[in-house]
Amino acid sequence: MGRTINWKEYKFRASQCHKLLTGDIVDASIYNDQINELENERDTLTNSNGNKVKWTTNKEEKLKKLKELASKPLFERLPKTMTTELRKIHRAEKHNRNFSFTNKYVQKGIQQEEEAITIYQYYRNKVLGIRTFFINNKERLQNEFVSGEADLTDTNDFEKCNEGFDTKCSWELETFPYKEDVLDSQYEIQNQVYMWLSNTEKWTTAYVLVNTTEDLLHKEKMKWYYALGLHHSNRTDKEQEELEVSYDEKCKELEIRFIFDYDKFVERNPMHNLIITREEWFENGYNLDLEERVVEKISLRNNDIISKLKNRIEISRKYLEYLDKN
Repeated sequence: MGRTINWKEYKFRASQCHKLLTGDIVDASIYNDQINELENERDTLTNSNGNKVKWTTNKEEKLKKLKELASKPLFERLPKTMTTELRKIHRAEKHNRNFSFTNKYVQKGIQQEEEAITIYQYYRNKVLGIRTFFINNKERLQNEFVSGEADLTDTNDFEKCNEGFDTKCSWELETFPYKEDVLDSQYEIQNQVYMWLSNTEKWTTAYVLVNTTEDLLHKEKMKWYYALGLHHSNRTDKEQEELEVSYDEKCKELEIRFIFDYDKFVERNPMHNLIITREEWFENGYNLDLEERVVEKISLRNNDIISKLKNRIEISRKYLEYLDKN
């Protein structure tokens, strides 16, 4: 049977809101205008330009389809991504389930969050000349429509701040954005929610290149261990030796891909058997300078987005109620 929830007052989390704004909700009036035009053409055999026309089977079929679309309730005209998210929310909340998604990218972000904050703070001090002492926020704010728990603020007080910051740990250099890239819409909407909650005008998403964790690096190496068949023993010593050389090369490639500060990784993981030596690392310039490891994307408050989100939330609440009754 599930829990009884007052969907009229349901508050959406900041991380959910971008899916509520996807796609367009087709207004039934659009269909009605086309229906009226076709019906007039059928009855008068004259089009909107006043020209004589024939009424055909195709036009009759089009009129029928338009009437079917116009008669559909609002909930059947919502964008697919929006309805999929709302159905997931309904099941999760009503039956007290957690459908959270995870993968290696999410795991790195969670495990290296504090490290990302430290690097970003150091970047602001050394590169931007802004002295900051960040404390990771654990306060969740809410209003009539949404709730959210931001990462950082300039005052370390989510409720009383002038601007805020959200850190994102890029998986590797390949996925690290350029400064001129547009902020991902998911994070833009999340920032708008944070500004809405805190009544601020500016929020910054900081992408940070942080070393991978030892655990995640080991998992990547083990993929190659099994892919090369090193777990099998039915081969000659020479074949085994050749495979081990190949494996070491792959491990070195992974170390270069996922480590950006060699000494910091060794300091944190002194027992990890790195294939690449410190000498080779620095001779090839694999360490990245601090200014190369942070990219900031600034969001400014957009009341049009917030207004549209309010409207979508009101529609979403009605859809959640509809799901309860069906």
